[in-house]
Amino acid sequence: MNSDFDIRPGRREDAADAARLWMQSAKEHAGYDTVYDASPGAERTMRRILADMARDRNSFLHVAVSGEGRIIGFISGELREGSPTFHAKTWASVEDVFVQPDHRSLGIGRALVGSVASWAREKRASGVSLQVAAANGRARKFYDELGFREISVYEVMEFE
Repeated sequence: MNSDFDIRPGRREDAADAARLWMQSAKEHAGYDTVYDASPGAERTMRRILADMARDRNSFLHVAVSGEGRIIGFISGELREGSPTFHAKTWASVEDVFVQPDHRSLGIGRALVGSVASWAREKRASGVSLQVAAANGRARKFYDELGFREISVYEVMEFE
């Protein structure tokens, strides 16, 4: 625990705050590529998804809480089985991670990823996986520093 923030498992009632943070993340990501533009009703949908993740034992929602008790970051995802055509692996697959911009570079992102790594070990997962926007150089550098390695490139071809 850090005196400025704490990381804890998210609860159902944290879903609304985490969904608001998700909307901030979506807005940032839309600056990387329009494929990340949020749909109408996205915040309501995310609130429901995150509430479900907080209750499901094979999913995770962890939140960073400031000393004042505000949720300032979150990480969410679920356990996923790798392809049956490769050696069996189970991944704690991160769907979303976000820290409010005014709280970045304080160790919160590192602590959130660390909390998921601990959770994944308890679940006997093989590791943690995630996707990151190709244009998000800061995040890519951050994940590289944490020990992640690029193994695949996700590409899209959009039709008009």
